[in-house]
Amino acid sequence: MTHRTGEGRTNTTWTDPLAFVESGEWITVSLGGTQLARSLNVIIVHEQGHLPVCYFPRVDVCLDAMTPIDHCTHCPRKGDASYFAAGGAAGPIVAWSYEDPIPAARILKDYVAFYPDQIELHKED
Repeated sequence: MTHRTGEGRTNTTWTDPLAFVESGEWITVSLGGTQLARSLNVIIVHEQGHLPVCYFPRVDVCLDAMTPIDHCTHCPRKGDASYFAAGGAAGPIVAWSYEDPIPAARILKDYVAFYPDQIELHKED
């Protein structure tokens, strides 16, 4: 596991498949004009074989705008994921979190990630 602060991509390998980079800038997530999250403490996760994903501290996420749904999956690199839908349980699934991540991903506890194709993601100047 690699953890660093700053710009640029952290390389991953099959033996070290996760890298965590603190964004160091304000990032906002919105859906249909409703702000779902805004934080200066976003962790960008680089995972071997995947595009980078922004994880927001749970305290900076408007959980009232989303509904936890009865769906979970398992990632061997991070643990069991729980999911959230927007606009009620029948709405689109927009986010997930690892409530009890495996040790290699423990930094993601109390963080929420959003599907980039379901939301608008903005870096603030």
